[in-house]
Amino acid sequence: MADMNAAALDPIAEAAIDWLVRLNSGCVGADEQLAFARWLQADPRHEAVWREMAGVLEQPVAAIRQAEARQPGQQRAAHLVLGAPARRKALRSSAAGLLLLGLGGYVLHRQQPLEALLADMHTATGERRRAVLADGSVLLLDARSAVNIDFGAQVRLLNLRQGQILVEAAAAPGRPLIVRTEHGEARALGTRFVVRRGEAGSELAVLDHSVQLTAANGSRHNFAAGRAARYDAQGIVPLADSAAALAAWSQGLLDVRDRPMGEVIAALRSYQRGYLRISPQAAALRVFGVFPLDDPDATLASLAETQPIVIRRFAGLLTRIEHRNEIS
Repeated sequence: MADMNAAALDPIAEAAIDWLVRLNSGCVGADEQLAFARWLQADPRHEAVWREMAGVLEQPVAAIRQAEARQPGQQRAAHLVLGAPARRKALRSSAAGLLLLGLGGYVLHRQQPLEALLADMHTATGERRRAVLADGSVLLLDARSAVNIDFGAQVRLLNLRQGQILVEAAAAPGRPLIVRTEHGEARALGTRFVVRRGEAGSELAVLDHSVQLTAANGSRHNFAAGRAARYDAQGIVPLADSAAALAAWSQGLLDVRDRPMGEVIAALRSYQRGYLRISPQAAALRVFGVFPLDDPDATLASLAETQPIVIRRFAGLLTRIEHRNEIS
């Protein structure tokens, strides 16, 4: 579980979506209004991204003008958002449809990863899927996963495009079963194993028998049952995590043993249809426990009982996790 981060939005776009949901939730206080105005002024890129995502909305204007009443100089942020009345009218007519389309696409993407739709097999947010393949092998896909299947006369290839899979390989002498990611290949040696594809590297967890792992740089190593490893363009690194813990998702569980909370939240994103954000300070907290993946709200509630965090929800779309020290 060394690298649980899924593909992330650009940090500025991520922050803009956060502000968009919060400012339209009806739960924004004076401090947050002022914080938004300061964020908008902090970097010209903030203005550009915000204008693209939310420049046609009227609600942020009132928020910034209220901030101006408390601290002079914030009115400039309102001009950055909307500009002159004529410009506002033009933005409404030309960009409203694009904004709605973009937000609609984002909501759809949270339910079903758009880049995975063309894969031979894929799963949506919160969905696990089991399938028996043509050779009798059994394949289990985790939520928000995608795989292409290419079974030929010489080799049985599973190209993992996103997420993670558990494979129970059927015997087929002379036709090895291989799971491939951009970081390398895992070749089944009569086995049951898990492969997870991350952005910076992939992970292998061997549950039965053994797997021959070949990294993208050509390094090779055999791993027996119970072992786990991470591999990428630089090579192969054995992991201290148990294979059973890394495969717990197949039972609907998240098994974490002294891992950063940021990894826990990253895993929950595959099961939460809303938008989950966690602050860096909260993400650094260490977590130990077994949590239900199919009930993210219960997992978050459990974390809130045992960790110094505050969980805030906005309009049913955004859940924000922060360290208590960050809350004034």
